[in-house]
Amino acid sequence: MKKTFFVVEDHSLMRQGITGFLAEHSDFECIGYASNSTDFFDAMQALGEKTLPAVLITDLNIEGSVEKGLSLIKNCRSEFPTVRIVVYSMHSAGGIVGAAFEAGCDGFVSKMSDEVELKNALESAVLGKRYVDPQIAPNLVLFEMTLSKFSMRENEILRMILQNKSNVQIAEELGINKRTVENCISRIYNKTGFSTHKELIASFGSGEF
Repeated sequence: MKKTFFVVEDHSLMRQGITGFLAEHSDFECIGYASNSTDFFDAMQALGEKTLPAVLITDLNIEGSVEKGLSLIKNCRSEFPTVRIVVYSMHSAGGIVGAAFEAGCDGFVSKMSDEVELKNALESAVLGKRYVDPQIAPNLVLFEMTLSKFSMRENEILRMILQNKSNVQIAEELGINKRTVENCISRIYNKTGFSTHKELIASFGSGEF
């Protein structure tokens, strides 16, 4: 497999930093970049199946929204399954990292870490291996351990809390009554030791979905 990558990042200095570092310190070749989802998918279609990048490096905060970043990952995984996906993000909360892996990414690296972690993630990705930046791995482990205590419904509601949704919004989206949501949230509080939405978001996610 030819070691090529494509970057989705809306800050030009960050794009330059990524491509410059990898050009100097790895044998990966940049074949393009985009600042938003639309430009990325247009570029993928223009490249064609035979010249798709081996790895997509993407920020998670796309057009000001983590939800759009997760959507980009899901759609890329669906439309271009051979492309490995590495997230390079300022986010490090366990809930957000977990959401990125659920969406379909292969690696997650913090922008606060040494650039070599990005290179390590790309090398793992092309080998079909999952890579979690050691600096944020404990956050993901804690989040996954927490999820293992919950029922399917509790998991679902916790993820919606981390999207900063109110009890009323959760009830409406799940098609259940508000009292059922409140009872489920009480169980989540009991199992985590927290007592408010804000505490859950502070521990597991930023609320910026």
